[in-house]
Amino acid sequence: MVNAKTQPVVFVWKDHSRFVEVHPVRTGWFVLWGHFEEAGRRKVLSGNRVYPTLSGVRRRLGDAVLELTRNRALAIEVLGTFDRFSFPAHTVTELPEPL
Repeated sequence: MVNAKTQPVVFVWKDHSRFVEVHPVRTGWFVLWGHFEEAGRRKVLSGNRVYPTLSGVRRRLGDAVLELTRNRALAIEVLGTFDRFSFPAHTVTELPEPL
């Protein structure tokens, strides 16, 4: 289960009605991807996943953009943007032992 408490989006990609968001969470980085419907009033998720490192986020970002757009040039472009982006300092911790 993903941490329900996320920090504000630190990285976002949008293209027309498609999006990918990256949030810092306790166990790493939470990535959401999908599209908007009803003129942006409804967010429809295609997937989500938590990655412990930014290298995992980078790979998912490229795959998600390619999945959403079927456009290799857009995927390459967003990876370049990701590589130049200055992410905030973030400490990843383990989940506590279950009760």
